[in-house]
Amino acid sequence: MSKNISGVGEVETPSTLKEKLQNFWYHYKWHSIVALFLVVAILVCSLQFCAKEKYDAHIAYIGSKQIGRTTENGDISEIEKVISSLKRLARDFDENGEIAISFTNYYFLSTDEEKNTSDVNDALLASDRKSISSLLEHSEYYLLFISPAVYEQYNNVSDYGLFISLDEYKAKNPSLRYYKDNAIYLSSLDAYKLPGLSSLPEDTLVCLRNPSVLAAKSKEHTEYLENAREILENIIELKID
Repeated sequence: MSKNISGVGEVETPSTLKEKLQNFWYHYKWHSIVALFLVVAILVCSLQFCAKEKYDAHIAYIGSKQIGRTTENGDISEIEKVISSLKRLARDFDENGEIAISFTNYYFLSTDEEKNTSDVNDALLASDRKSISSLLEHSEYYLLFISPAVYEQYNNVSDYGLFISLDEYKAKNPSLRYYKDNAIYLSSLDAYKLPGLSSLPEDTLVCLRNPSVLAAKSKEHTEYLENAREILENIIELKID
């Protein structure tokens, strides 16, 4: 015990480990809680970053087709067939020993399609509509399979033009059928014969998405766009006897 030099009273100095811990917690409780929260948050984010799979390409389908994710007869699902076919058209861009394709699909119907479709999945339609704009404006998904309704809805929403002109590919495949200069009918290509892709609607369009102004400055997004271009060329040039 030590005496207060002013003579007013005495101040006890913690002597045991328990007393020292109690004294520390009394004075630094909130500092400790905040520090612990930050450590946990950083650890969780680091683990998620490390666990995040690296993909060679990001490809999406947006349209009236609901691509099946399950199967009951022992066969592989529709979405697995699509991904398997897309892997055939891609390559190991990052040279990590495997071809990894991130494929996502969103359900979309125009107003007229909703009126003429008897079994509309209203819950899925409403949920996916919230995600489509974000995917088309900010995501890494540059190679798209879309319905004409999606094209008409989103083609002119951006100042820089959402889809890239595909006129340069006319000379590579004379059988190409264009919906517009920046959209090719998938059914005019041999790639439409591949498993999974053949289940998409006949009027499905193939498009390349323009990066946003911000994404165009990103090395990662530039690489994903170039990968998408190469896969598109493979789709256009594929010949199946």
